Amino acid sequence: MPDAQVTDVPELVPARMVNEFAYCPRLFFLEWVQARFTDNADTVEGRYAHRNVDRQAGAAPLPDEGELIATRSLQLSSTALGLVARVDLVEGDGGAVRPVDTKKGRPPDTEEGAWEPERVQLCVQALLLREAGYTCTEGILYFAETRQRVTIPFDDELVRLTQGLIAELRQVAARDVAPTPLLDSPKCPRCSLVGICLPDETNALAARQDWPVRRLLPRDPSPRPLYVTTQGATVGHHAGRVDITLHKETVDSVRLIDISQVCVFGNVQVTMQLLRELFTREIPLLVVEPEGAAAPPGHLRHRQIGLAQHGVVSLAVEPDNDLASPVDHHPWAVQEAPLDGVGGGGGVAGQAPAQAGTNRRGHH
Repeated sequence: MPDAQVTDVPELVPARMVNEFAYCPRLFFLEWVQARFTDNADTVEGRYAHRNVDRQAGAAPLPDEGELIATRSLQLSSTALGLVARVDLVEGDGGAVRPVDTKKGRPPDTEEGAWEPERVQLCVQALLLREAGYTCTEGILYFAETRQRVTIPFDDELVRLTQGLIAELRQVAARDVAPTPLLDSPKCPRCSLVGICLPDETNALAARQDWPVRRLLPRDPSPRPLYVTTQGATVGHHAGRVDITLHKETVDSVRLIDISQVCVFGNVQVTMQLLRELFTREIPLLVVEPEGAAAPPGHLRHRQIGLAQHGVVSLAVEPDNDLASPVDHHPWAVQEAPLDGVGGGGGVAGQAPAQAGTNRRGHH
């Protein structure tokens, strides 16, 4: 059965997603199409290695405005190519430019001096520079661990490979089914999405592998939930910390990076500054009653409304009001209506059942 197709593929593909696709099409699909991502030590270390080049350093001169010496964090996009990229560093030399992409770790011991996904990502940046009018024949991969610069020439073979991957990427992104996982790949154990992808488990269930499933241990995250139960307390944010105050005095303070979720019970105030920070960091906030559900069961009322909409039951109506009254206002709020296949036999819709004086709203 062919995969169903969708049409809302974004016009511009980020250069980093071309890298992900070259590394693993399923990783690309989970991260870009389904927007599913989680950090591990490698991704955090990679962001740290980019901390300097991610700082913008002003606009670069246009090709006809003079020679470009160097500029950091240059944003490039092209609707003709359907690509967008942020180049870590662009160096100028004799009228030509070359992109410099920072990578953590060390260069591999290969003939090209770099893995294919890294060379493809650099080539995407070169295509965008050429589209913008610059002369670009080579790029640099800078490996932060060893402080080595590896020169990558943009020959016809690499350009064809990159363009072919971009076309294939768009076809995969147009599907609503993720590609199958890699088979017994050494890439999987250190992938940050291995706990979401589940490559061995998925392949085993699909009978694509006959060897035992590798044992992958889930991480034990250091952040822990923060519970605030003191009535009248205020929970706020300041300088990367969550401060708990009572009567204008700070009674506790916790680093935000040590918190996995914030749970407040009852009459506890949460400041807008903390709300904004929690939402930015995607940290859940739970607001809970201090003593459990004291109100009537909402799930029962929700089901009653649903049954009424399908004609299974009818809600009591005031004689002088054409709207159904709130459930609490009637000693009998839900009246049974005849329905084939429903046991119990009840009265006619719109009439009170025999025990009309009995409270049938559920327990309070």
